[in-house]
Parts: sequence; C-alpha cells; structure tokens
Amino acid sequence: MLCGARSDASSLCGREGGDHQWDAAGSGPGGHAVKMNGTRMRIGLAVLALGASLLAIPSLLEAQRAAGISRVGWLEVCGPGPRRPHFDIFRARLTEHGYVEGKNLIIEQRFADCRYDRMPGLATDLVQVPVDVLFTMGTRAARIVAGAVKTTPLVVYSCDPFEHVTRLARPGGNLTGVTCMTTELSPKRLELLKEAVPKISRVMFLHDPEAAPNALKLTQEAAPRLGIRMQVAPVGAADELLPELTMIAKEHPDALFVYPDVVLSSYPRPRQLADFALKAHLPTMHAFRFFVDAGGLMSYGATQSEIYTMAAEQVAKILNGARPSELPLRQATRFELVINNRTAKALGLTIPPSLLLRADEVIE
Repeated sequence: MLCGARSDASSLCGREGGDHQWDAAGSGPGGHAVKMNGTRMRIGLAVLALGASLLAIPSLLEAQRAAGISRVGWLEVCGPGPRRPHFDIFRARLTEHGYVEGKNLIIEQRFADCRYDRMPGLATDLVQVPVDVLFTMGTRAARIVAGAVKTTPLVVYSCDPFEHVTRLARPGGNLTGVTCMTTELSPKRLELLKEAVPKISRVMFLHDPEAAPNALKLTQEAAPRLGIRMQVAPVGAADELLPELTMIAKEHPDALFVYPDVVLSSYPRPRQLADFALKAHLPTMHAFRFFVDAGGLMSYGATQSEIYTMAAEQVAKILNGARPSELPLRQATRFELVINNRTAKALGLTIPPSLLLRADEVIE
C-alpha cells in the first residue's frame, strides 16, 4: 500500500531486482542474529514514519493553540449556494473581534447535503478536529446537533429557542445562541397577509413538521379571528417539496404561508417557491426578505444581518473564555416588512397604500 503511492517512495520501498539481505545485530529466538529482507525493513521504516506523522497531528493542534490560533466549526444542513452573504457577515464580525481567518482563525465547514441524518456524524467529526466552538443554524438542526455534542461549546441559530433551553438568560449546559423569534411572529405574519390580500380565506401552511411545531399551533390559533381556514403541507426533506407543491396546485388555496426551515430556505428553493407561486397565482408570506428578493410577495421577520452578527459575537465571547451556559441566548431586535410590488402586479393584486407606507422596503 505504501510503495508506489508517491514517486519518492522508492527511497523506502525496494526497487524491482534491488532487494538485498541484511544481517541485523538484534537478537532473535535463541539469541541468533536475525536476518532481515531489505524490502521488509524499508516498509517497516515507512510504517514508523506514518505512525510518527499521525502522532504529530495532536502536536500540530497544540502548536496552533499555543500560537493563538482558534478553530470554529460551521455546520449547515444544506450545501452553500453561489452567494454566501450570511457566512460573509459572520466571518466579518469575527474579524472585527480580532479573529481573522487565515491569520489566527480557522473555520472548519461541513455540509450535510440537506440530509438531517448526516448531521450527528458531521458534528462528531468537528468535535474530533477539534474545534473550540461549533455553530449551526435551524431549529431542527440545533436539536440534532445538541444531542450529539455534549461538551464542546455550541452556538445555535434557532427560530424557537425554547426547543433547546428553559431560560434565555442562563441557558445552562454547553449551549447558547440567537433566536430570530420566527415562531412567535407567525400570527403577525398571517395578519399582514390578510391585510395585503383581504379576500383570502384559505391559506396553505408549508413547513417542516419537525422544525418548529409551535409555529403551526400559534398560526392555527390566530386564523379563526381573521376568517381564515388553515391547511397544512408538510415538507421534511428536500425531495418532498415537489410532491407537496403539486398537491398545493390541485388544492387551489388562496395564499401560501411558508415557514422558513433550513431546507426551504436553502438555495435554490426560494426562487423555486417564487416561480411556483407566480404560476399558481398564489400570494406568499415569508419570514425573511431573501424570499422576497427571489420573487415572493412579502416577508416580515428578523434581519438576517443582525442574526449572524449576534451569532458571531457569541462565538467570539466563547473564544475569549466565556462559558456558553452563562451567555444569555440573544433575541433579534430588528424586524423588517418587505413587499415585492412587482410580484403583486404580476398577480393582479393592489397592495393597500397604508401597508406600503409601513413597509421597510418596497421592491418595484
């Protein structure tokens, strides 16, 4: 296996026709000299060299730490898209706190290809690197990773923080993080959707049932007073989206309410949802503006720039020596209403001027 792996391996492995007999002075059974084949001896040296290199890995990590180099794990359910503004914001904030990638910071990135079953193994891999702190995003992902990571500090971005902690001020254990409060704001989004399109009476709720079940409960409780009947379309994996969209098209609801779990939020699904809704003539409500930038009708929720900035700040505090159990889980403070008036016109809708005036941004 070792011979022939590299061109310079010939110095360790016997060349064809070049084997020699060596007399070794070491003692064998009965005190006789041991005769060793030259090739075997060289292979033995190669094995020793390999073992030494493996033993050197912990020493390398120790040397990096002694040199002030920190390691942060970044674990995503889905793979990166062509643009990564959230990662860029996260990295930039760490830089502002003195942790510069390529200088005194290494960011170990792992992606699960939209498969939640891969998350525990990838989390364990990062722990074994080892990283000083691990960051992951998404309520369901955070639940899975927290189950696999028991001692390494863990920072999570979750839409429903009480899935993970009982107290925001002192979360306890090895976990802290940030919350976008998407679950709590779900009833408000339904109100805004009704205000934008008063005639709606049947709304399809598209979500991952394992992501944040409280969001569905709160939205269903708010629906009757708005004269709305809720229907549910569950999507627990990427390959379940197309069949659910086909079902939705057959049901002909009045509007589509998208709860933003990680899979539905990942590239290229925001654009896929926008194209589907336009073709099906469905007004859509989302939690984050990137859905509206992709062509969705409207969104109301936390600004992602603030969320990833706060997440990086939590990571920096841990790298500086803080314990996650003593770091309050931070809540979003900036929220934005974004309306795509171009999409509204394509759907034949006239958004009430009073709502347009309240919007933080109107895309024309």
